[in-house]
Amino acid sequence: MRTQAIAYSRLSRLAAAVLIAISRGGLTALVLGLVFFPDLGLANQLRLIRTFAAVFLVPAFAAWLLERACAAMVSIEGGTLVVERRGQRIEVPAESIAGVVPWWVPLPSSGMWLRLKSGRRLRLGLQLHDPVRFIAAIADAGAPEHVRAASRRRAIVYASAKYGRPSRWDYPLLKFVVFALVPAAPLFRLNQWIVYGGTFGEYYTYGLQAYLLALAIYWAALTIYLVLYAAVLRVVTETIALPVTWMVPSRAVPVRRALELVNRMLYYGSVLAFLVRLYLQSE
Repeated sequence: MRTQAIAYSRLSRLAAAVLIAISRGGLTALVLGLVFFPDLGLANQLRLIRTFAAVFLVPAFAAWLLERACAAMVSIEGGTLVVERRGQRIEVPAESIAGVVPWWVPLPSSGMWLRLKSGRRLRLGLQLHDPVRFIAAIADAGAPEHVRAASRRRAIVYASAKYGRPSRWDYPLLKFVVFALVPAAPLFRLNQWIVYGGTFGEYYTYGLQAYLLALAIYWAALTIYLVLYAAVLRVVTETIALPVTWMVPSRAVPVRRALELVNRMLYYGSVLAFLVRLYLQSE
């Protein structure tokens, strides 16, 4: 077995967890501000962009940089667990692994500590896309058979179901930046007609630079709205998936797949439905 992972020390995991908590909390605050506190002025596109950058983008980017710094390659070589991270190589005989301790608070994401027979923990915690396969691999490599039972723990089942093979429709660049052009283009055109009397009204009035800047601001604002909408859908998805995993672990994967499909349909479909409705109303 050989797979990519994120290998956090206790300190780096704490820092990443705080950054992720701040960024996700920032999204929640933005949604609440837009819905319940109109006096904050977040309807202004420039203010919305600045606030979004401050409360979400900056801490999320910092967490991503920390994650890249902790990126590792995990493999099983001849009965030995090998963790390689930026010039650092840690080797642990599989037979010396006494247990797997999941992160009960899934921040910065779901992961685990490895408990050794000496009573100590491996100093690097591992965040993996497929923890069930990893646990099976170390058990097959010589770890005590009871270690295999950790793959049935609810935190591991939840992580394995959630962070399985990602769909191409969930890649952030496509899901937010590229797809934002779908609503941004017609809505920007509509705005140009209302304000300037034509599709290229601002271009004829103020020049190409002003026109492209206005388009970029509109595009960025629509991207932010899509991120916030996706965040709301994610809360709904996890609110259903988490209790299902805890109550019926055997159904975690099929339920997760169904929820993710519904999530994508609502995300992409509702935006397209809104544009169709807008088009029909303009006829």
